Amino acid sequence: MTAPVPMAGPARVAEVAEPGRVPAFTQPDWQARFPWLVQGITGRGDGEPFDLGLRGDRPVGTVLERWQALGGGLGFARMAHARQVHGARLLTHDGGSPGLLLSDGYDGHVTATPGVLLTISVADCVPVSLVDARRRAVALLHAGWRGIAAGVLEAGIQTLGRTFDTRPGELHVHLGPHICGRCYEVGPEVFDALGLAPPPQPAPVDLAAVLVSRATAAGVPLSQVSTTTHCTRCGGAEFFSYRALRAGVGAAGHQVAFLGIREATPRHHAG
Repeated sequence: MTAPVPMAGPARVAEVAEPGRVPAFTQPDWQARFPWLVQGITGRGDGEPFDLGLRGDRPVGTVLERWQALGGGLGFARMAHARQVHGARLLTHDGGSPGLLLSDGYDGHVTATPGVLLTISVADCVPVSLVDARRRAVALLHAGWRGIAAGVLEAGIQTLGRTFDTRPGELHVHLGPHICGRCYEVGPEVFDALGLAPPPQPAPVDLAAVLVSRATAAGVPLSQVSTTTHCTRCGGAEFFSYRALRAGVGAAGHQVAFLGIREATPRHHAG
């Protein structure tokens, strides 16, 4: 009797460190396939932490200098960011003035306009990048367990479809560095909110696995989904981790995931 063939999972990809004064990591497969796209995440860096958290207890001048270094290093004069609330509201961006656009109450950003760098802040939550290569439309989502339960992934897919006629089967999805399923212990109420069978006591949950399941249920082919090999909690000192900080290790801060369309790139390179 032939042994059953195990079901394939999403591609596992290790982000690679980019040269330059901004500590940044990118998805190498996407860099090769989509040269018109800028996608990745910042890291803690060496020496003074490269914290991009826009909170009241941070020296404003220092943090804004880091934001300027990020935009300048990636070649973007306009950056979009928001105060995140662990929900499913998304903001669509088109052209505008150079600088850092700050909004309130959004957990995702969408654009098809070259020159706009979408950004989200994370320190264990999952940064989700959605790319429609044919239409060159993209979305970047902040997905903690509350946002996943609220439907932030589905909101991203639906917004791209409604705004740019993107079909789920054409989407490419990458789940960037986040806390892994071994490190993220939560209570039964979190399992219940995510539509999983709740255990009798706190247990680890794999947010990436939940997102992969939701993406494929929405019509995204599994072959077009990838997930990081990096864990922000146990994967070393590359990234900030809220759970690591609570355990008394690591440094306080937030990295920023980024996604944008380069200006003046040849159309025939689209994935």
